[in-house]
Amino acid sequence: MFNHLLLSTDGSDLADKALPYTVELAKKFGSKITVCSVIDLYPYIGAIEVMPVGMDQWQEEVRKQANDALQHLSERLNAAGLSCDTVVEEDAQAWRGLLAAAQKQGCDTIVMASHGRGGVSSAMLGSQTARVLSHSKLPVLVVR
Repeated sequence: MFNHLLLSTDGSDLADKALPYTVELAKKFGSKITVCSVIDLYPYIGAIEVMPVGMDQWQEEVRKQANDALQHLSERLNAAGLSCDTVVEEDAQAWRGLLAAAQKQGCDTIVMASHGRGGVSSAMLGSQTARVLSHSKLPVLVVR
């Protein structure tokens, strides 16, 4: 455990709260780090009718936001003396994409904030975090 950490981000300030814990674990255990952002390239079909931009432009913006979030954390990890790999996973469900990325990258621990972009929409945990916890076969460190 703690040999390869998967740090989840959705680009929110809340998600960034997991970064210091990832840094501490990686330094203590010499862990490899992969930072992951999950994107949904195909929004709810009804939303397409009211979108002010075309699908291609929307997908480009979603990818850009994910890459910006990954770059932000990568720079902060580099400033802490650590390196990381970054990955954008595509899935309509963030929790499912995160678990798929962890498996593909060979991670042994997932580090994530208790809430992300959705904020405190659930009484105890964010809905994506709760789903990761209930479906993951890997240990999950949840940062409040």
